[in-house]
Amino acid sequence: MRNGLKEWVDGHITITVRGKRFERLLNMAVREGIRIWNIRRVGSEVSRCDILIRDYFRLRPLLRETGCRSHVESREGLPFWLLRVRRRAGLAIGAVLFLIGLYMLSSFVWSVEVTGTKYIDPARVIQAAGQIGIKEGAWKVKLKEPLILQKELLSLLPEAAWVGIDIQGTKVRLQVVEKEAPVKPLATGPRHLVAKKRAVIHKILPEVGKSQVTNNQLVEKGQVLISGIIGNEERQQAVSARGKVQGEVWYVSNTTVPLKQTLYRLTGERQKQQYLLVGSYAIQVWPLTKEVFAQARTEEKRFVPSYTLPIGWKTVTYSEIEPMTKQLSKEEATEIAKKFARADILQKAGKDAFIQDEKVLHVTAENGKVYVSIHFSVIEEIAVEQPIIPPAPVNNGNP
Repeated sequence: MRNGLKEWVDGHITITVRGKRFERLLNMAVREGIRIWNIRRVGSEVSRCDILIRDYFRLRPLLRETGCRSHVESREGLPFWLLRVRRRAGLAIGAVLFLIGLYMLSSFVWSVEVTGTKYIDPARVIQAAGQIGIKEGAWKVKLKEPLILQKELLSLLPEAAWVGIDIQGTKVRLQVVEKEAPVKPLATGPRHLVAKKRAVIHKILPEVGKSQVTNNQLVEKGQVLISGIIGNEERQQAVSARGKVQGEVWYVSNTTVPLKQTLYRLTGERQKQQYLLVGSYAIQVWPLTKEVFAQARTEEKRFVPSYTLPIGWKTVTYSEIEPMTKQLSKEEATEIAKKFARADILQKAGKDAFIQDEKVLHVTAENGKVYVSIHFSVIEEIAVEQPIIPPAPVNNGNP
């Protein structure tokens, strides 16, 4: 059984053997325990095979005995790689020094990031972290254990309920969870709930106050829906009205859709760019030239093997796309217009609104476009607050 790693470590060569007695040469080599693989014929009296370096010297007597001649085509393995490195000693030393320098640089903190703060100033968190040694240029080896750093930082930030310290490579991320302050209810004065637009009442649910309308009643803009005045004529009190009032509101949407639509499809042509990531820099490795597409979709994938070293790999795939024109029918354009109109109406109507009914009023096709007019019946929240202004005191002329 072949061992690819052992073959690479020992070193092997590819040789071309010329001669009529190549089969006899193979039989003799097998008896001598010489390993030969990847045997193939390349001519009538020419064959090619792979052999270990140490076995090649044992093969020479057999070549003379069978009258064959050999020629070395290629050399692979660790011994030849070391020989090439020796010839380029300066480059190898430079690469080793670069890796050592990179490792030394990765042993320091180069950035401190604060997340999770809402009321605490991030600059104050960074200043407190600097007091316990977490700052730009700090040597990570000299930092204390993360649990100890968390306790010390938490003691310097009394407004924080918890502080997390995450060291990722040359970056330190400080995650702060602030203490929750008791929520104080907003003081609101007496108020009515009034209609913000013309509508038909669909549902009314008063919580505080007195209802002034009923279901299926038509109301105008500004009309009181839930009154903030409660009690009888002899004894009344002004309160802050609360409740939920849904109404049926009508809209007319006019939408235009071109009959010619430009779409984009993939052509199948792709190119991958390989980058070596060193810190915040990306060095293009392969290919050296980039095929320029007129239009392309870009996808990026990153691989970072370890957080201790700021080294990774990035693959960017460019997929060529080309525009294509699609001619829509009048019915297809109408459906697209309905879809756009629904989204626009619901955005105008606000949260929790829904379309109860819709009706196409008319559809017209002119100048390569379809004009669609649609009537919508929408159920939405129609109540807004209106302060109750107390009447001014009557002056009877007394000083």
